[in-house]
Amino acid sequence: MYQKLFTPIKIRSMELKNRIVLPAMGTKFSGKTSYVTDQLIDYHVARVKGGTGLSIVEVCSVHSPSAPRGFLSISEDCYIPGMKRLTDAIHENGGKAGLQLWQGSICVGMDPTAQILVASDMPMGPGLTLPGITKEQIAEVVECYGKAAARAKEAGFDCVELHMAHNYLPHSFLSGGINHRTDEYGGSLENRSRFPLEIIRAVRANIPEDMPVFMRIDAHDDYLENGLTIEEVIEFCKMAKEAGVDVLDVSRGNVISAGNKFEVPPIDLPRGFNIDNAARIRKETGMLTIGVGRINTAAFAEEILEADKVDMVVMGRAQLADPDFVTKSKEGRLDEINYCVGCDQGCLDGFANTDCPHITCLRNPAVGREKECEILPAENPETVLIAGGGIAGLEAAIVLKQRGHLPILCEASDRLGGQFLTAGEAPRKEEMKQAVIAMAHQAEKLGVEIRLNTPVTPELIKEIHPHTVINAIGAVPIIPNIPGADLPFVLNSHDVLDGTQTASGNVVVIGGGMVGMEVAEYLAEKGCKVTDLEMLKEFCADMGSARKTCVTESVYAMGITPVTEVTVTEIKDGMVIGTKDGETVTYPCDYAVMAVGSRSRDGSALEAASLEIGCGYFTVGDAGLARRALDAVREAFDVAITFDKPEVHKDAVKPKKIVFVTGATGKMGQETMKQLLARSSRFKVRILARASAKNKALLKKYMCPALEIVWGDMADYDTILKCVTGASYVLHIGAMVSPMADDYPEDTLKTNIGSTLNIIKAIKAQPDPDAVHFAYVATVAMTGQRLEPIQFGRVGDPINPSIFDYYGLSKVFSEWSVFDSGLKHWVSIRQTGQHPSAKEAGDLPIVTHQPPNNVLEWSTAIESGICMANLCEDWVPESFWRKAYNLSSGKDYRLTTWELMDINLGAFGMGLKDVQDSRMMAKYNFHGHYYTDSDLLDDILHFRCIPADQYWGGVREEMRRMAENPLIRAGFPTAEQMFAHNKEVGSKRMGTYWMFENNEENWIKAFFGSREQQKEIKAFDDGYDLHHPSEEETYLDHGYDESKGLENLTLDDLKKAAEFRGGECLAGEVPDIYTPIKWKCADGHEFMMSVNAVLHGGHWCPECLKDSWKPGQIAKKSKFFNQVWEPIHDPGDDYEIPMEYSAYRIREELMEKLGLK
Repeated sequence: MYQKLFTPIKIRSMELKNRIVLPAMGTKFSGKTSYVTDQLIDYHVARVKGGTGLSIVEVCSVHSPSAPRGFLSISEDCYIPGMKRLTDAIHENGGKAGLQLWQGSICVGMDPTAQILVASDMPMGPGLTLPGITKEQIAEVVECYGKAAARAKEAGFDCVELHMAHNYLPHSFLSGGINHRTDEYGGSLENRSRFPLEIIRAVRANIPEDMPVFMRIDAHDDYLENGLTIEEVIEFCKMAKEAGVDVLDVSRGNVISAGNKFEVPPIDLPRGFNIDNAARIRKETGMLTIGVGRINTAAFAEEILEADKVDMVVMGRAQLADPDFVTKSKEGRLDEINYCVGCDQGCLDGFANTDCPHITCLRNPAVGREKECEILPAENPETVLIAGGGIAGLEAAIVLKQRGHLPILCEASDRLGGQFLTAGEAPRKEEMKQAVIAMAHQAEKLGVEIRLNTPVTPELIKEIHPHTVINAIGAVPIIPNIPGADLPFVLNSHDVLDGTQTASGNVVVIGGGMVGMEVAEYLAEKGCKVTDLEMLKEFCADMGSARKTCVTESVYAMGITPVTEVTVTEIKDGMVIGTKDGETVTYPCDYAVMAVGSRSRDGSALEAASLEIGCGYFTVGDAGLARRALDAVREAFDVAITFDKPEVHKDAVKPKKIVFVTGATGKMGQETMKQLLARSSRFKVRILARASAKNKALLKKYMCPALEIVWGDMADYDTILKCVTGASYVLHIGAMVSPMADDYPEDTLKTNIGSTLNIIKAIKAQPDPDAVHFAYVATVAMTGQRLEPIQFGRVGDPINPSIFDYYGLSKVFSEWSVFDSGLKHWVSIRQTGQHPSAKEAGDLPIVTHQPPNNVLEWSTAIESGICMANLCEDWVPESFWRKAYNLSSGKDYRLTTWELMDINLGAFGMGLKDVQDSRMMAKYNFHGHYYTDSDLLDDILHFRCIPADQYWGGVREEMRRMAENPLIRAGFPTAEQMFAHNKEVGSKRMGTYWMFENNEENWIKAFFGSREQQKEIKAFDDGYDLHHPSEEETYLDHGYDESKGLENLTLDDLKKAAEFRGGECLAGEVPDIYTPIKWKCADGHEFMMSVNAVLHGGHWCPECLKDSWKPGQIAKKSKFFNQVWEPIHDPGDDYEIPMEYSAYRIREELMEKLGLK
């Protein structure tokens, strides 16, 4: 069968067992490095075992300065061992291996630290031109190609392929549309060919004579003025042949025009669209040629080869979709093959999406997970009831049956296929339709029990009593609440595509996403005059790049009129009415078609019935959230291969816990959200976010069934109540922080304190408040400045927010509210400095507030997120709650201000002393200290996972790569420029320069003590002592016998603790450490506060922070507080500075308003 396709071929000394080539497809399997990984090896081995003739390993950098991370590299000897592991694995399984050598030109820009090399000067924007590569660099790159080829041979590759297409550097030289040089490397074809030919000769000179050289080349340029013609390509290929190329791999496409559609051609392009070009090039050059371009069946490949058009065929995505494609084709098991449908969702779109870790495949969710997704026979066959016979239900049924389980597939309608079958009715999507029909046949052939016209009901679940229920009931079209939407001439897109409703004449399609544009095309094909209305700035916004290009071209070619940024407000007889640019617009029509998306069908009854009888319950595909088919298949597959694992089943028989998270759009909040979403078998995440365009764009990438977004303001109690209701955990991470906290201090106090009180009230309003676990994120800013000799701190040390720090002040009053909330399950996580810091931090006046030797024990954002997610797990002990903890990534993360700056700038030959004036850096009044107790939190929550040397080494490496990139270095400010910039920033309100320039005496006192003290600060060049403060631990006295434990303290102990604070304990009895009791401070203020808040939390008299900051005066009366003041301040630092806004009064007002007093 397919005799020509499976005929061996010999190229120099390399003999291939068939004519099928697995091409060098980008996978991102090297992760964030450039080394071979086990993941990449497993991927190739699976396809070698599946019968492919030649495996060409993906684009591999040859030139270190321009080698982007996330792509393989062979630019240094250190990469050889990993490559050798890969070739050994390929050879051991009977395959042959090639390596594609690559210099990516503008395409390396996916890594901002990689050097971008271009053929000639390229304008990048106003005032910025990327210079063309110099002759010296040309020689350097040519030499790198030769050395890379030699390494490839040493690593065991059987051949190499030179990538000279797709806008990469060799192609950029070849193309007259890109190369505008005027020297010997530009102009005529001969000159433009010079650099690529030098590469070929260098490669040939560095490998054995019998080692084949392949060359990937574009048949011609598309959509590119003065681009390569096929005649020029033919002439160049003849020169390449003479220089040493053996095989042509004829492709199409470029990344700077609509020609991008040809690189990874979608379903919209005809199969084999480039074969005739390859045939012509083969005929006129006499070279062995590989045909490329949507060749996804063995029959089609055989037809091409039999017609003597090419010698071999690239079948890449065919083998992504089914790694056993080759063997199945050879053995005639065609009905077992999962065929590529050209959707591009997992391959091209997955590669281009920077948030996607690696490529995948709609037809094969195991891509990149070959080992972990091996389909293994079930030890105990289980009955699984599947509700819904769409693509997700079919995928689950097939995989379950292949494993030996007993799936029962129930479909409410009279056919299988669901919405994928409907989608297949759109123009050019017949292959999708056939794919899902084939899945239905496969399920039948495997013996899956299929029940059509059978909706799954709670009664059916109880009757069958399966081990597991899989909800795959899909989604239904959204019918927006628009007046007139129920008129008889208003149809929905699904019914139109299914043929159950018809439209004619003038048709207005409402919605310009993928479904809207495809139904518009469908109607235009049937003779309708179509106008499409989309509320966003562009139509096809939910499509990947290649499909978007194709559909856009088709839309205009078919005469469809797309209108963007229009909001439909009403439908009347014969017209659709909307607003655009603030004006009313009307669109006459005979029919209107709704295509604004889909919403999941309600499966709550199925879930309740399943959990009631103790069977596992899973929701997959659109039943959880209407998304792409890629997601549906992946979820169904994953459930089918894991549902019977004990640890998975344990979660599946329980309802998922709802975790409400505030601040999910911030750094720590995002990391927390990501961690929780990765545990979607146990958690559903509900987040509250402001409905800004920025937040909507950010959160779009996280949309999944486990995520619920509530748009609103955390200062609004009703919104908070909605979010808290039903939640098992509340993680209050959100807050107003710098720069907003500095610019809007009153709003900061109201928002930060108010949101915390809102949450407390909302939890108390729940049927069982004790069942809700509340985690509040506090801050190291509450304990203020802790320069040496008091650089060590712990929970229970004096609360002492820095003067003018309204953010820190808001956190003090918020945490106190949490401590004394009366809730049973709460915890305060005191966050330290979080790295990476916000990008805008360098432009804020607070850069002048940090003393050079100020210390922080940093935490990474990732570990902070793990910490917050872990506290939601069942294994957290009860003893964890009703305490405060310091959060950091550990003692190895202790850095001073100057050390961190040197890490950031060291690669550029600069440090803190070069960019700041020590005399204008605050003497104190910032915050930060080392911790003696931060290990306590990790001992419970086990979140630390990144060694400090690895983390900071990564930061240094990032900066090194940036510094070695000429483009970045050229645009990077000099030390003088940074010094001037910091001075400019410091002259803004709150900056230290501003303080002196505007005679802001209170600010000068707060940050320097006095003008005289500021004048005593030495300049860096005059001997300012930059050093790393000692790490010998010291402890402050908390004024009581800590060995007793808080619960065991007597009233006498509390009186002594109060006396140490300069006050009194006025309580006659102490019911427990959590109930507020009466105290009196040194100034005679009487206040109610729990023992826990005072002794464990370090809180004290709130009224002393009512109208002014007076820490020096408090220190004179409180031995406890004096410990954090006297060691780092002059005796005369006893000033009192008025507060512009009172956190005390704002909290009192909010407590009154919320009925919490």
